[in-house]
Amino acid sequence: MKKNGLDWRLLKRMAPYVRRNTPLVGAALMLMVVMDLLHVLHPYLIKVGIDRHILNNDLSGLLRLGITLAIVVTAGFIIEVLFNYMIEYLGQRLLFDIRLDVFKKVLYLDSSYFDTTPVGAVMTNITNDVEAIREFISYGIVTIVGDLLKIGFILTAMLAINFRLALITFLTLPIFIITTAFFRTSIRRGYRGVRKSNARINTSLVETITGIREIILFDNKGPSIKRFTGYNRDYLTSFLKVIQSFSIFFAVFEMVSFLGMIMILLFSHFTLGVSVQPGEIFAFFSYINMFYQPLRQMAEKFNTFQSAMAASERIFSLIDKEILIRDPAKPLQPEVETAESVAFKNVWFSYSDPDNPNEDQPVLKDLSFTIRTEEKVAIVGHTGSGKSTVINLINRLYDIQQGSIEINGLDIRKYSLMDLRARITTVPQDFFLFSGTVAENITLNRPGFSSKDIEDAARAVKADTFIQRLPQKYNQEILEQGKSLSTGQKQLLSFARAFATDPAILIMDEATSNIDSKTEKLIQEALDRLIEGRTAIIIAHRLSTIKHMDRILVLHNGRLVEEGSHRELLKKRGIYAQLYRMQAIA
Repeated sequence: MKKNGLDWRLLKRMAPYVRRNTPLVGAALMLMVVMDLLHVLHPYLIKVGIDRHILNNDLSGLLRLGITLAIVVTAGFIIEVLFNYMIEYLGQRLLFDIRLDVFKKVLYLDSSYFDTTPVGAVMTNITNDVEAIREFISYGIVTIVGDLLKIGFILTAMLAINFRLALITFLTLPIFIITTAFFRTSIRRGYRGVRKSNARINTSLVETITGIREIILFDNKGPSIKRFTGYNRDYLTSFLKVIQSFSIFFAVFEMVSFLGMIMILLFSHFTLGVSVQPGEIFAFFSYINMFYQPLRQMAEKFNTFQSAMAASERIFSLIDKEILIRDPAKPLQPEVETAESVAFKNVWFSYSDPDNPNEDQPVLKDLSFTIRTEEKVAIVGHTGSGKSTVINLINRLYDIQQGSIEINGLDIRKYSLMDLRARITTVPQDFFLFSGTVAENITLNRPGFSSKDIEDAARAVKADTFIQRLPQKYNQEILEQGKSLSTGQKQLLSFARAFATDPAILIMDEATSNIDSKTEKLIQEALDRLIEGRTAIIIAHRLSTIKHMDRILVLHNGRLVEEGSHRELLKKRGIYAQLYRMQAIA
């Protein structure tokens, strides 16, 4: 697509959002037409008053005209109030629709997108960029259409009053058109830089606020300020380029307007009283101001237009992102068993690097193993051996490149995503608590949970021991990421969230790595009860917590190198035995 056609392509993408609100757009346009007609009528009525009534000393006619003008002004005031309210309401409706579509898209994007996209950039898409598009559609498209109508009415009035004066006025139009075309490219380029810099600022803010404790502990305030200052300076530089272009543009614009007035004065000097009347001169001066006012407003809307184009490129780039992890065309819907088997068969997998797709290094290499129904299996290995990747693939957060992953003998790619993940509950290494009550964090606002279900889940993992001490108990509000809770309390809540779903497959990813010894003992007792009758997969660095597992799988560089019980692996004197001895010494 050529650059000069890009704007129209993006406008076409915005059209569905406007069509959803067709009645509002239609009503706003009708009000705009009437409002513009009334505005254009003002100079004409005054022109009539001067030429017909003032010059002829017709006071009664002037009085009647004054009453008519008052009615026109009052009607214009009422219609303008209605129009402004309607256009604001339309803008908010558009904002609601676009932001909701972007949010839905974000929820359905696969994990690889978030692996390569800063949080601040996503935040900019959902907030700043959507707001820029709203301003353009509500104050841009609708008002630009109104400005064009107003220009048409003004041209018609000028031609009707004095054809030759109108032609003289039109001589300045080519200068305006050339000026607009000249500045269009530089303004567009400037706004792209503004949007890019703004995304970097948001990303820096998110990282700084999220990692404020590390910044303080490592005394990293200086580098943080330096980095943010750089992003802030880039934003300032980009915006100054835009301001510079607009400053020159509007100065030229004003010169064109004054040039038109001077040409009218010169023509009037030689024709006054012959082919030009005093009232016509007044009307034309008014119409020149009115004529260039919508042109200037359209030029100012060009500011909004360019900002919206830069924003819409980012918005629709996000909306058009391909969703890689999809439901199959005809998903299988087998019944959920009490416990289920899991099998990896010759699995190869690598995390894709969009910048260097040919340099992807395999994380899992020809990995094969089977976990039987109701078997309790631990997966261990050095950092980077592929343990957490196994969990990601079972949940189908990524798709493998070769091989197959099966649950109960069926490839997981044949399940719908909802059905697959309903069978599995994972307690991740980096658990997340949301703003809301304790109960809401256990259920995640999913339907079907009674108060008894919530309390039973908390009691099963010993989370009720601290919940009962909270002032509001299960209705206690907790801050984002559980900032008001200790690490152990947050992890117990994440356990309660997992166990409330009563899964067929239970996965613990480093689940007890951040728990003190006393809390770990409580959780271990809960796990022993709750994994009974389920297929359980445990990943842990602390090997002392997995001695009782039915089987232990040892991964090294993405391959399965050892498997067996705790005792069997110690006898082999391999990697597992080495890891165990190192932890025992520590």
